[in-house]
Amino acid sequence: MPILRLKQNSLRNRFIFSMGAMLLPLVVLGVSAFVSLESAIGGFAKTEDKTLEELFPLTNLESLIVKASIPAENYLSHGDPQQRDRFVRLCQEVDKNFAAILDRPSNLQEKQVLLLAAQKAWQQAKNSSEVIFTYSYPATNPSVTQEKKRLDTYTRQAIDNLEQLYKLLIHLQIADNIAHAQDVMHRQQLIITTVFALGLGVAAVASLVLARSIMLPLRILKEGAERLGEGELSHRIDLATQDELGQLAMTFNSMAQKLEQSQTELKNLASMDGLTGVYNRREFNQQLQAELERSQRYNHPCSLVMLDIDYFKKLNDTHGHQAGDEALRVVAALVKNSVRPVDRVARYGGEEFGIILPETPGDSGLVAAERLRQAIATHLVPITSEQSINITVSVGVATFPSDANSPEALIAAADRALYAAKHSGRNRVVSSNSLSLIEQAS
Repeated sequence: MPILRLKQNSLRNRFIFSMGAMLLPLVVLGVSAFVSLESAIGGFAKTEDKTLEELFPLTNLESLIVKASIPAENYLSHGDPQQRDRFVRLCQEVDKNFAAILDRPSNLQEKQVLLLAAQKAWQQAKNSSEVIFTYSYPATNPSVTQEKKRLDTYTRQAIDNLEQLYKLLIHLQIADNIAHAQDVMHRQQLIITTVFALGLGVAAVASLVLARSIMLPLRILKEGAERLGEGELSHRIDLATQDELGQLAMTFNSMAQKLEQSQTELKNLASMDGLTGVYNRREFNQQLQAELERSQRYNHPCSLVMLDIDYFKKLNDTHGHQAGDEALRVVAALVKNSVRPVDRVARYGGEEFGIILPETPGDSGLVAAERLRQAIATHLVPITSEQSINITVSVGVATFPSDANSPEALIAAADRALYAAKHSGRNRVVSSNSLSLIEQAS
């Protein structure tokens, strides 16, 4: 019981009991450590804010480039002349964003190189889209296909350059955080070493209980500082004390928590779609590549479902973009709730979603896709507090390796099946292996 009461006393009271002369140096050291940690937290926050200021425009620019490539594809698919106006508006937004980012001062040469490369690829993609709009619908000229391939290639190049820049900035931010954390570790070690030396000076007159009540928390703090310096941001210091060292541990834990949250937010920015809360296209491509490699290694099938909301443009034009956004969120939520935990759901672009179904053969993939279609078709989407509407989706299914043996080919096969579902009346599911039958019937 005396030991417990001693641990609950403040450091000042304990040192008054033993060595009143040591009170002032220890308080000064404790305050210095607290100020050092607060300063470190401020430094992390500044680095974090600076990086986020650069990452958000890049994410927005990448999204705009993807959107700007869609009108030409829609024009080729449906011949809608309004896609030209939409394309012009999106081009203006993309050019404006490029100009704003390039105008920002930067000492990073590689950033400018990647931005200029992305801008050049975007200009080439824009030129290809403009050429496509010069053809009358339906475009049967073989050169249209070549121009469409060039559009896809230049768009991919622009996005790849932006993704490289995105990863570069995240890498630099992580490196800054680790360097800052190591600096905190060195300062903490200096403080701890100083306190340890003072403790040795009075060891002859200090009791064992007093020494243990001080040295044990210090050792835990030192270990925590070292582990943080090594990048283990999930580590927390557990001190069963209510004294100054306990407060220091709480401050340390607060700093570690903020760092961990910052890293999590950065990872989410790089992998999640902000509107729907599902994976974005970049993460989708990475996970599809990894899943197909795993399927090939273990000789398992893998099915891919591509799902597109029917008459989405009409929904936007009739009820407004807020209703369109709500429809995207509802569809994403329905899909996530209807698939297995191992399945991955992503917003592939615009109103199109992709679902990766690991270890799923073609017939099972078709059943899962039909279940998704029915779930969405029977669900009401609230667009106002007093009005709800029904929406439907067209779905394409392709399976690895029977329909395709690479990520790009699998996406293309599922997309062909999706567009076949669109052309055959919408609100239906079409598998890639049934396309030949559909083409013969038509």
